[in-house]
Amino acid sequence: MAPVTHPVYLVRHGESEWNVLRVTQGQIGHPRLTARGREQAAAAATLIAADLAGRPVDRIVTSDLVRAVETAQILAHRFGTAPVCDARLREQHLGRLEGRPYEESFAAAEAIDWSDPTLPIAGGESLMEVYERLGAVLDEVDPDEVTILVSHGDSIRSALAYLGGIRPNEADWVVVDNGAVVRIDGQVTWLGR
Repeated sequence: MAPVTHPVYLVRHGESEWNVLRVTQGQIGHPRLTARGREQAAAAATLIAADLAGRPVDRIVTSDLVRAVETAQILAHRFGTAPVCDARLREQHLGRLEGRPYEESFAAAEAIDWSDPTLPIAGGESLMEVYERLGAVLDEVDPDEVTILVSHGDSIRSALAYLGGIRPNEADWVVVDNGAVVRIDGQVTWLGR
């Protein structure tokens, strides 16, 4: 990512119907935001607006999965900037773990060698694939525009590892709650988790 003159905000989508049901989503696209998820998206918009102190948002780019698009639409309503979809901001494809209850997918994930970032997860995508596609998005951000990127927990963790110059399996585990906002402007600052 080029040195930024304007901040970039990474926002995790608000709570989805499947978050409530405790079902692993990955790249399953249809779960929608809950009422709480819409409130979290609005709260993220408020945090960003306060941080910007009147500066406009130039660009909103979002994952094309419904929960992220709905979050981006709430941000767009606040900032008057139409969101653009970019599938590279999607969550990690978790293969056979997607659509399974958390208890099942977490148990299956214990058998996976997470120290190897090139290993596809359950027939899905490897950590390095997520890392590389998020890195490509970050590298394309115009440093002279205030940009909001709406994505997902695992993807934001990969983006933070990329920005830190470390491989995704070497990064500390960071909890990225629904509606979390992190500002990137030469450093990483959490505005809300």
